[in-house]
Amino acid sequence: MDITIERLHFSYNGKPVLQKITLNVQKGEILAIVGPNGSGKTTLLKNISGVLTPDAGVVYLDMKRVTGLSPRELSRCLTAVEQEHEVGFDFTVREVIAMGRIPYQGRFAKETTKDAQRIREAMELAHVTSFANRSIRELSGGEKQRVFLAMALAQDPRVLLLDEPTTYLDINYQLQIMKIVRQQASAGLTVLMALHDLNLAAQYADRVAILYRGRLLAIGSPVDVLTKANIKQAFHADVVVGKNSVTNSIYISTVPQRLKAPTSLGKLHIICGGGSGAAVLHALADRFSLSVGVVSPLDSDFQVAQYLGAKLVTEVPFAPISTRAYEENLAIMRSSDGVIICETPFGSGNLLNLRAAVELESKTNIYVLNPEGIKKRDYTGGQATKLIRQLVRSGAVPVNGLGALKRRLISGYYNTDCDINRQSEPSESAPKAAAGR
Repeated sequence: MDITIERLHFSYNGKPVLQKITLNVQKGEILAIVGPNGSGKTTLLKNISGVLTPDAGVVYLDMKRVTGLSPRELSRCLTAVEQEHEVGFDFTVREVIAMGRIPYQGRFAKETTKDAQRIREAMELAHVTSFANRSIRELSGGEKQRVFLAMALAQDPRVLLLDEPTTYLDINYQLQIMKIVRQQASAGLTVLMALHDLNLAAQYADRVAILYRGRLLAIGSPVDVLTKANIKQAFHADVVVGKNSVTNSIYISTVPQRLKAPTSLGKLHIICGGGSGAAVLHALADRFSLSVGVVSPLDSDFQVAQYLGAKLVTEVPFAPISTRAYEENLAIMRSSDGVIICETPFGSGNLLNLRAAVELESKTNIYVLNPEGIKKRDYTGGQATKLIRQLVRSGAVPVNGLGALKRRLISGYYNTDCDINRQSEPSESAPKAAAGR
């Protein structure tokens, strides 16, 4: 059964809540409605279900006006599972689910064989058969949500409306609920659900619609709708949108706002790539002025560095480091107080980053993270390993772990006579700004 909404308007006490909403949900499709609190998601569902009547516009179920259907006709087409449920009596789970058959029963009619079959099937689908005789009041939030979903399924609807079906549920129950919904949609059930979890919407919905201030901001596939720009506009949040290779769906991660450091402890240049520099960049960005190079704009380290405001030396994707990029990178390294070589895989394309560090030698303090692991990351036939060992012999400081690196750098700034200058390695030192150069 298709849902069609045409130019729907709705107001509470004269205040517009929904304006010019036009959309269509096809049979067997899942449409997720997302948006900030107060954007009108629940109100839209109530207008579709007939609980509320639009000020203007029309809601159709297979081109029949919802307002023209009797309560019994509507309940045989459509059912809704609300965000919260109040049960006034001590019903058993089975008794609650059996209420889904009321639209098909006459007054005082007994349960038919077909009713019993539908109830049993709904309990099995929602995995609640094992506690069918327990009181609904004894159940956890996740168990209750599955019971009310089973009641909705027992109603044999062709349209299912869900209002925040995963709220207050742990991840296991969330996935169980969404799996059931996905299975029913695959069998032909039309589903429209309001969700606050953008990742669930991205993973399970065929299409996503963003409501913002009562209007439809965007509607389409998750990839087209759940963009950084749309999420920024609707939720006022900075996010990273990536691709989950396991689920083949996009995922959204929030990006916390950075606290600006009152002063910089010096300039550090980071040699990284392939994601090896992300943790280092985050750990040092609040204390140091950072630069990164040479990296590709497609590299995840590029994205992190760009977000953190680091100066970048870039090269075109899938190309070896050019003379231009090498010289620019070397110039920045020479002006830095220290260079950090991350646990980066080295191949022919980025080997010049190491050669630039070798060219610096003792002119700038160089820190090498976990140099003993270089053999596993060397795809140059041993050239990268030789260069790392040459750097260490020439005075580069080997550091085991990010925590140790950060302690050396920061303590070296505040106290030039601190322990980092009294280690067994005579080459160990703080950045030259920290050492008073």
